[in-house]
Amino acid sequence: MAIFGQSLESILTPFVNIITFGIDVAAGLIIEISALFGLVSFLRVLTKSPKEQTQDKETIRLRLARGMLLALDLEVGSDILKTVLVPSLNELSILAVLVGIRIVLSWSLSKEIDKHNTDLKNSGRL
Repeated sequence: MAIFGQSLESILTPFVNIITFGIDVAAGLIIEISALFGLVSFLRVLTKSPKEQTQDKETIRLRLARGMLLALDLEVGSDILKTVLVPSLNELSILAVLVGIRIVLSWSLSKEIDKHNTDLKNSGRL
């Protein structure tokens, strides 16, 4: 399809590149912010009793994992946008692997979060 003598792909490519760059930057910022909050929270936990430290460290770890999972979601979205422009077999296979990894990570993280929430309820902290 041609618009004003240019193919639709050549018109959309700069926009998709800008959007995917923004998504990649946002994912990087989310990882950095999650890591920074995790570090600050970890340093605060060091003053507590060993039992409280164990539960709080688990909470910090899961909070960091949630941030990384959000960043991974953004990266998958970015990869999908990139694949839309050039849907080669190689790009589609990479996308399939990334989505598969994301599904496995999401499932295992949700199981850990549920277990952690159950532990917090049992200890009376939630």
